Amino acid sequence: MIIFGSRTMVKLVAAQIFICMYCRVEAAQRLFRSTTWFTLFFLPIFPFGHGTYRMSCSYCGNEAILPRPEADRFTADAQRMAAAASPAVPPQV
Repeated sequence: MIIFGSRTMVKLVAAQIFICMYCRVEAAQRLFRSTTWFTLFFLPIFPFGHGTYRMSCSYCGNEAILPRPEADRFTADAQRMAAAASPAVPPQV
């Protein structure tokens, strides 16, 4: 007997702090990616499509679906902000 099905997995992609468009409070906005996977014997084998992106406010909990280009821009901005916030490490002698 072969057991197959699907499973949706949610992954935190990036986070930034800015003003929420719903509650107007400056809070962490988190970007999640949901992907549905084909499973065989309860093990994920391959994903269906590219998945969907959701931005969630950590203060009010409201969510907004983002298109892929906006999600890519959000991720790039989060990486740029993290690089700017980290102190420069001097080379060791």
